Amino acid sequence: MDLTAISKQLTDAIGLSSAPIALSFLDEVPRGIMVFDSKVPSACTFWTRAEKGLFFAGAEDHENCPVGTLTMGFPLHAKVMSSLQEFVAKMCHAAYIGAKEPESIPRYKNGKKGILYGPLGIFPQKPDLCLIWVNGRQAMLLEEALGMVCWDAIERSEAFGRPACAALAITLNENRTTLSFGCSGMRTFTDIGDDLLLLSIPGAMLETLSERLRATMNANEEMLSFYRQHRQQFPVST
Repeated sequence: MDLTAISKQLTDAIGLSSAPIALSFLDEVPRGIMVFDSKVPSACTFWTRAEKGLFFAGAEDHENCPVGTLTMGFPLHAKVMSSLQEFVAKMCHAAYIGAKEPESIPRYKNGKKGILYGPLGIFPQKPDLCLIWVNGRQAMLLEEALGMVCWDAIERSEAFGRPACAALAITLNENRTTLSFGCSGMRTFTDIGDDLLLLSIPGAMLETLSERLRATMNANEEMLSFYRQHRQQFPVST
């Protein structure tokens, strides 16, 4: 799988504002990979850090974000569990979530000891998943290419809100693309603009994505031409 070519095609074909990133859940640090040695406020902070280069972050590096620790399938030690309870209590008090919601938040079932993060274009191995920031049109094109918007599809696209990191757990557990509208925490910790959504794609789907995206782009160009010609038959009155 040529990840460099796939990343370039994704970026160029649909005009991404930032390059795709990749994640692999691992029990050991790959040889030659930098180990993260700072502190971050959230698990999603790693997503924008990953645009700048490869690094490995252990489970403990995610623990300042108890919700992210939960969704990524890392161990919930006593300190993390206490913090998680505080976060949930605040969310419920603010009516941000319902009292029974926390027990239903998706969690990766096969959590490892850490995560390898980095740009998709230089990722050293087949990733478990790929994350892309997309606007509405870009999301539509990618979902079309992946076959997730067909009405006769066995599985159709779904979109979720909070927490944004739950989208990753769904992708990993169910091996399907997941779109997140992006929670307020994600936008605070990543500084991602309000016009962008998060699309999570299983690594296994990347191999055929290039060809399928090319076909989707061609089909959309043909239909755009058709729609424009049709529109010209109905002059707008002033």
